[in-house]
Amino acid sequence: MIDIRPVSSAVGAEIIGLDISRPQSKGTWQEVLEAFHRHSVLVFRKQNLTTEQQKKFAEKFGPVMIPPFKSITVAGHPECLILHNDATTPAFADKWHTDSSGWLRPPLGTVLYACIVPKLGGDTLFSNMHLAYAQLSPPIRTLLDGLNAVHDDRKSYGLDFPKVRDYLRKRGIDPDSYLSSTEPVLHPVVRTHPVTGRKALYHSTAFVTHIEDLTQPESKAVLAFLDQHIQANEFIYRHQWRKGDLVIWDNRSVQHYAVADYFPEERLMHRLNIEGDRPV
Repeated sequence: MIDIRPVSSAVGAEIIGLDISRPQSKGTWQEVLEAFHRHSVLVFRKQNLTTEQQKKFAEKFGPVMIPPFKSITVAGHPECLILHNDATTPAFADKWHTDSSGWLRPPLGTVLYACIVPKLGGDTLFSNMHLAYAQLSPPIRTLLDGLNAVHDDRKSYGLDFPKVRDYLRKRGIDPDSYLSSTEPVLHPVVRTHPVTGRKALYHSTAFVTHIEDLTQPESKAVLAFLDQHIQANEFIYRHQWRKGDLVIWDNRSVQHYAVADYFPEERLMHRLNIEGDRPV
């Protein structure tokens, strides 16, 4: 039997008593899936996984995506992205975001496995977007319910994010070549979860450029409010990584922020994304 324990009052739960490397019953996986929809972030400590085992776990939630940057994936596993930071490559994901929201069909979820962690720092923060939406006043909810925002990879990988560009170039990737094949996409500011039916803010600071149909000053003001609102402490769980941790989170329900406070120490993570659908 597994034990499901909340890790904060805001979001997330730890699954205790489950060795992901071993076969599990359908009933056990159904419990995990239900916990995923209920808690949005699931933590599995003390795992010892191969990339193939991590992939099989991710596939319990849906098909695994192949990222566009194949040169920074695990050998033999083009779906598994390597996130490696050290003294030569500082961390860069220290912006609130939901993964790849600049895609027409962003990932449903992300599965991150800790291979090497720094002695101190390198935490990841998760903010509950269902809770963030629910705590808005009714007039603001009404306003946001009718709005759409433009998400653009050209912002996240563009000139405003030089650390991202440097990281890619050091690994033989030309960010401008990648961006030449991308186009902005339109997503609702408030999306409805396709399984639970719950509403959540769908805002991604690293990707959103503006809100459609608003004037530039209006868009800027609304985005500034959202940037601040989603960071409220009462929405957040802070995960302190240990080697062997596997964490899966629902990109439809949470945003995350990777704290870049461990330079020059090393941090190595393996990431898988699960296919999603178009936000509505």
